[in-house]
Amino acid sequence: MKKHRDLDNPVKFKPDYTWPKDGTKRACPKNNEPLQLQENLPQYYGKPWWCHHCQWQFTEEDLKSDDFCKLPS
Repeated sequence: MKKHRDLDNPVKFKPDYTWPKDGTKRACPKNNEPLQLQENLPQYYGKPWWCHHCQWQFTEEDLKSDDFCKLPS
């Protein structure tokens, strides 16, 4: 018998973002300010990088994308 909390089609709430190594530094593509690397905790569902100035989250894929970096601020 299935447990009552198991869904027939489970929903995945935490995406599989690529997390950089601790100590990695990146700059915001919108304003060139330093990004904050978030801890990869089980209860954190956001993207790895956070810009305090523009309040935007980024993934490694976002930062590597030429198209994404060309977006207007």
